[in-house]
Amino acid sequence: MATTVMNAATADKLAQVVSYVFHPLLVVIPTLVIAMVRLGSTLGQAIFWTVLSIVIVNLPMAILLFWGVRSGKYSDASVSIREQRTSIYAVGGACLVILLAVLVIGKAPVVIIACLISAVIATALGYWINRYTKLSLHSAAMAGCTAVLLWTAPLIGVIMAIFAPLVGWARIRLKHHTPVQILIGWMVSMICVFVVFQLML
Repeated sequence: MATTVMNAATADKLAQVVSYVFHPLLVVIPTLVIAMVRLGSTLGQAIFWTVLSIVIVNLPMAILLFWGVRSGKYSDASVSIREQRTSIYAVGGACLVILLAVLVIGKAPVVIIACLISAVIATALGYWINRYTKLSLHSAAMAGCTAVLLWTAPLIGVIMAIFAPLVGWARIRLKHHTPVQILIGWMVSMICVFVVFQLML
């Protein structure tokens, strides 16, 4: 009995670590850098546009999550209650649109613009789907980044694809999502990326 409890606790801890390491706000950072460098940008250019993306999108979203949990607006850092996710989609979508406008005006590399267009579409779909069921943002981010890397750096994309099921398992293990919600997250992001990349690159 004690062994079973210990194994369950270990599994929960592993699931938490996986969720933190592959957090949506983190996993996109190396993805953008790698994609831009692979398609011709210098490392300096890739870092510049990625840092700009962090400032306009990731940082505001991190602050929103921190404030939301501290104030009690959100149940937890994963915003597990579906009805509480509306503001996440609204603020995230607005930040993405602002960043997309900045990238277009600043003549950023086409690949990061394609990433942002994919993200805006996926966020809009996520907002609509959230009216009926939660979409796993962890799985959506993993799938989207995996699709981008499969297109731009196939070997790294394959490695990411291997980790995607692990992230799905972690979200299910922590009782944040169901298998169907994981699959929806994968499908929405991958389809958006492949369609947009096919049209733009």
